[in-house]
Amino acid sequence: MAEFNLQISVAPDEIDDSLEEYLSPHIKGNEDVQLEESESSLDSESEAEAVLEIEDVNLFGRLYEKLRDNDDPLEIGLWGPTAQRYPVPVQHYALQQIPNPDAFDFHAIDSKVTLVIADSQQLVQQLRQEVPPPALG
Repeated sequence: MAEFNLQISVAPDEIDDSLEEYLSPHIKGNEDVQLEESESSLDSESEAEAVLEIEDVNLFGRLYEKLRDNDDPLEIGLWGPTAQRYPVPVQHYALQQIPNPDAFDFHAIDSKVTLVIADSQQLVQQLRQEVPPPALG
């Protein structure tokens, strides 16, 4: 189990290298990140998929921002099968909509988005009910 997961998928013809090679510069030499390729990534006709298991919130935030802001057509999920915590991107202006902020941790990504981190999926559901949908993501 990892504290955080980034679940990444991409069509095989959208990047030049394998997904593992593509992600290697982002994770090389970092003990707090483990790469787990999914079985569907072995099928060359379907999307390549991988899960990054990450133990540090600062590293998670940096990797999410780098992968989110690049020009490659990646699909990024913020939870995976081994995640213990559940981040939800929220626009800064909507943070005041959260009535119980002590139930969450916060990690600013940039000048517009903060990851609101929940310890359970029940808290994620509560957050999604309290924050207006346009402010999520």
